[in-house]
Formats: sequence, structure tokens, C-alpha cells
Amino acid sequence: MQRLPLSVQNAYSDLLDRLQDDAVLEIGGSPVQRTIRGRKYWYVRSYVGNDEKEKYLGPDTPGLRERIERLQQQRGGVRRREEGRRSLVQMLRVKGLPRIDATTGKVLQALARAGVFRLRGVLVGTHAVRLYPPILGVVIPEAHHATEDIDLAQFHEISVALDDEVDPRIQEALAQVGQLTPAASLYPTQPTGYRVADTVIEILTPNQGPDRDEPVALPALGVHAKPLRFLDFLLAEAIPAAVPYRYGVLVNVPQPGRYAVHKLIVATRRARTAAAKARKDVEQAMTLIRVLAEDQPDELARAYREARDRGEQWRQALTHGANRMSGEVKEMLDQALAKSEADA
Repeated sequence: MQRLPLSVQNAYSDLLDRLQDDAVLEIGGSPVQRTIRGRKYWYVRSYVGNDEKEKYLGPDTPGLRERIERLQQQRGGVRRREEGRRSLVQMLRVKGLPRIDATTGKVLQALARAGVFRLRGVLVGTHAVRLYPPILGVVIPEAHHATEDIDLAQFHEISVALDDEVDPRIQEALAQVGQLTPAASLYPTQPTGYRVADTVIEILTPNQGPDRDEPVALPALGVHAKPLRFLDFLLAEAIPAAVPYRYGVLVNVPQPGRYAVHKLIVATRRARTAAAKARKDVEQAMTLIRVLAEDQPDELARAYREARDRGEQWRQALTHGANRMSGEVKEMLDQALAKSEADA
């Protein structure tokens, strides 16, 4: 396992921290706390003429409260702050972090500016893997593989409950990047994907309840999404991540442990005609398990046990997925599980 230099990890941490600070500053207005269904959340209130508007900021946590308090006196200097982030991005790219192609960078930047990630959209799929190296502090060869499609997901329940929406609409934001067309769909009046140049942006949401194929409306994002099984497990407890493009782009990605376990499950759900994708799923899972079993065995074990405890269907999928891994990686997973249970 090749470790990233400490200087790279520190620069990435600095970039992520600055992006989170600036995400609060750039909204403007006054932070206010709201209680929804017994839970506390932060919004930013502003006025356009006599009209009051609130934008969702995040669930109430000590970290967010501290960030809000610290930034109350630091508004302004946007250009200077952007240049500071650009320097960090350039350093990270020079040091060999996976490069983001121009179209992908522009798409993610447009989605972030519209508020997709502020409204708890999560970047899933291979693009999430490409952001894991500085998070985990290791070189991940698979993260350098070229990829075009962008998978974006959000919980339907969250989309309904936020009482906020993207601005501009996702379609309008993407149209600013390049010519926009809906991706081919069985439901042409409710597209769940869009094509910009050669990049397809697919919108997903967990399929909770009876199986369904019909698209699900996501009010906060103003789009429809394709429902998928097991996706709720992947999206839970998503974490912030920094995309090293231009001034940096703040997104959300799944926890690496959940991503690895999810890939083991998904690999068993692929059709026989998608054998290559199933192999890719297992390869990505093995890559992350190697790292997590050594550095974060408790996180890996916690994710695996949670999936395993969700029922027989989950247990069978996990067992079949684990059996597709090499003996070495399977043993590393077993040891992480055993160590976690012994320490419990």
C-alpha cells in the first residue's frame, strides 16, 4: 500500500475545511435554527425586497454551530479566498491526485453552485472512488481510471422534508455547461438522466417499500430519480469531500466502508450480460477493503455488520459477494470483523 505524503493529506484537509467555511459564507443572510419533527436544523434567512427566503444549511451539530459562530465576522474577501483554494488545488494536482476532466469538473461545479450538495445530494459511483485517495491517505490506482458518467443520489424523504430547492434548476445549471439532452428512458416525460457532451448524469434514489420502476420525484432537486435497492445503505452518513478542480468543489460522497460493502452486494445483483461491471464492483470493493482492514477496521466491520443484520437477503448477497474476492482480501475482511468483535 502506497501512502500519500503527509503534505498532500494536510493540503487536502485545508482545502476541504476552506470549502466548508466558504459554503456558509457564500450563502449570505442570517443563520437561523429550525426544529422539524423533533430534530434541529440550520437555515440561512435572507430577504429579496419584502420576500423572506430560507436556504438549508445542514443538521445541527457541534461542528456546524462552531463554524457558523466563527464565520459571523469573516464575510467578504471572496476573491482572495478563491485564490487561496486555487493554490491548494494546483498543489494537489501537481502531487498526483486523480485529475478531473474539464466536463466533469464543470458539471460538478454547476451542480454545487445550484445547491445540489448543500441539499444533501451525494456523488456515488466511480467518481466517489476518485475522491477517496486523500480521504484515506493512500494511492488508489483505480481512482485514475477514466470515467465519464456521473451518478448523483438523494433520499426521497430528505428531498421532501428540506423545504428548500436548487437554484437554478438542475437542467438549467447543466445547460450552462454544454448542450443538454435527456438520456434515453422508458419514461420520457420523467427523465432520470441527462447528457452533457459525452457525459451522462444519472439521478438515483433508494427504492424503499415495494419494488418499482417508475421514477421518483425529488422536490428539492426538481428532478425525477431512478429507484434502486440497497442504495439507502450507501447514502446513510455521507461525508463531505473536495473535488480538486479550479477553486475546489464541495460535494458529498459515501463513507468508504459503506461503499465497499455496497459494492459486494451490487456485484451479485448484476445481470449476466453485465459481468464486466460486476467484476469492477468486486475490484473496487477489494481495493477499499485492503485499505480499511489495515487503517480503519472498525469502520469496515461496522458497515459490514449493519448490512448483514438487515435480513437474510442482505446476508446472502454479502456472502456471495465476499466469495468473489481473492482469498487474501477475504481473509483481511474476516480478520477485521474478528478484531472488531473482540474489541467490542
